[in-house]
Amino acid sequence: MAASEDQQIQIRLISTEEKYSLDQNVFSLSTKSSCNELQDLIKNLLDLSDDDIDFTFQVGEKILQNSIGKYCEEINFSGESILEIKYFGSLKVPEQATVIALDDWVGGVSIADSTIYAGLYNGQLARIGNYSNTSPNISLHSIHEKPIKSVAYLKTVQENGDAKDIVVTSSLDHTLCFTLLSEDASNTLYEFRGHTATVTCSSASPSSEQLASGSWDNYLKIWSTSMNESGDIEQRNKRKKNSGPSPSTLIRTPLITLGGHSQAVTGCCWKDNIQVITTSMDMSVKLWDTQALKCVKTLSINSSLQCVDWSDKSQLIVTGSSDKYIRLFDLRGESGTIVHSTLLGNEGWVPCVKWSPTSDVQLISGSYDGRSLLWDIRTPKSYLAVLGSHEDKILCTDWQNGKIVTGGADNKIRIVEMP
Repeated sequence: MAASEDQQIQIRLISTEEKYSLDQNVFSLSTKSSCNELQDLIKNLLDLSDDDIDFTFQVGEKILQNSIGKYCEEINFSGESILEIKYFGSLKVPEQATVIALDDWVGGVSIADSTIYAGLYNGQLARIGNYSNTSPNISLHSIHEKPIKSVAYLKTVQENGDAKDIVVTSSLDHTLCFTLLSEDASNTLYEFRGHTATVTCSSASPSSEQLASGSWDNYLKIWSTSMNESGDIEQRNKRKKNSGPSPSTLIRTPLITLGGHSQAVTGCCWKDNIQVITTSMDMSVKLWDTQALKCVKTLSINSSLQCVDWSDKSQLIVTGSSDKYIRLFDLRGESGTIVHSTLLGNEGWVPCVKWSPTSDVQLISGSYDGRSLLWDIRTPKSYLAVLGSHEDKILCTDWQNGKIVTGGADNKIRIVEMP
């Protein structure tokens, strides 16, 4: 069926939400009908105003963006049967964001319930509470001697009746710090030592019992996050006042060291409590088994990779790269390179990506072009919305508890409350 021809086609409109279902759902429409005409049809039949809701239309696994005829041409649909089109309420993207200025570049962010942690290039960790108010509660804690590259919230524990967050930060100083934080105090209990170069990334396991880290030394390391490890060594080297861990901080060494990348490890995340996924400047994605102590799968592309995240819901890996593309990988394939799809729209390097915690098709990205983009993987050639723009490159992002946070080289974090 040619998109240029004006033909009649039968469609069946199926709502994924019962309240928007139609009693009569089979219609004969022109192949030149667009999403706007489908919107008008449904709203008229349901007696909805333009302000009530907008609908998104899905055909197969794709979101309908052009005319019905254009889609039929793409899939070689003959028009001899009824074309089923699903529809559901479109996501309403907030137009407002909370912007908080900090003292230096923001290298890593992590959301912990009602608190946000931001790791700064001056080595400080910012604890941000009440961020929805005009005067957020910000406390700064000196953790590292060099820039912080990643922040991982582990869990909240009770100590002497007070709730405290456990946060792990990684740094250009080759270490990670395991810190206990409350509203006005911090205590770095352990310093993780073992990497010999900048620790670029860190990720807590789903059980929070272990931590993975990657480094410019090309290695992946696995650490215990237990607060009672017999192998911890007392810190003997004194540091400058208010600069990094105190002399009482214990030194912890890695449980596991895994090598296989030929260049820097740039991203890491857990697939489950045993398997870890890494990306590298060597243009590969690797899946590691921490029990078998080996790499069990390697996926190769033709660009240096900068970050990675895994979705339990979609069972897909998402990566950002230096060639501006976001790639989705499916580990269930058998070939050496299993690119599920490629998302197009960024205009600079993509150093951070994050899946939605509630959806199997939505994710966000941050780019050196300063934009935070919201994606639906069913529309790979176009992003859903620009969630906001920084005045300089975006370096990090997180999406938890209905909040999206980005941090960048403009010394700011942006917080967007999602519906």
